[in-house]
Amino acid sequence: MCRSLFELHKLIFSTLLCVKILFGANELDPNEWRFFLAGASGSIDEVPNPTEWLGDLEWVQTYRMLYVMDRDLPAFKGITEYFREYNKKFKKIFDSLEAHEEPMPGDWNTSLNSFEKIILLKVIRPDSVTKAMQNFIIEKIGDKYVEPPTFRLDKCFGDSA
Repeated sequence: MCRSLFELHKLIFSTLLCVKILFGANELDPNEWRFFLAGASGSIDEVPNPTEWLGDLEWVQTYRMLYVMDRDLPAFKGITEYFREYNKKFKKIFDSLEAHEEPMPGDWNTSLNSFEKIILLKVIRPDSVTKAMQNFIIEKIGDKYVEPPTFRLDKCFGDSA
């Protein structure tokens, strides 16, 4: 299967496979999955930007995501106020070269499961979600679903004949 997928599609395939397995085991919240895919929707009342490290446009987008997470996803209850009060703790993730490896500030690191941490990471550093998702797949179903197999010409020839 891995040899027939384009490199670009392997992570998508592995993600969908992993998610289906987790849904079957009732280990993934459908509302969190929907939020991960679609993000926040609707309009909200904006609040002033409390950060020194997010521009006003980025703050509006970040706040919208946090607000909807706080409102609609029980695991994130209180995240909006926590972020507004302790936003400097999130700056370490924002500035990190390996943001997907950084622990979440405060109790969020222990209270959130690994998928919920990816949702929060997507708010702060959406560019790091791909690496975080690879780590999530390895954690849940194993590294063989993200690591390409060794190229063996004899196997390729056997598969094509």
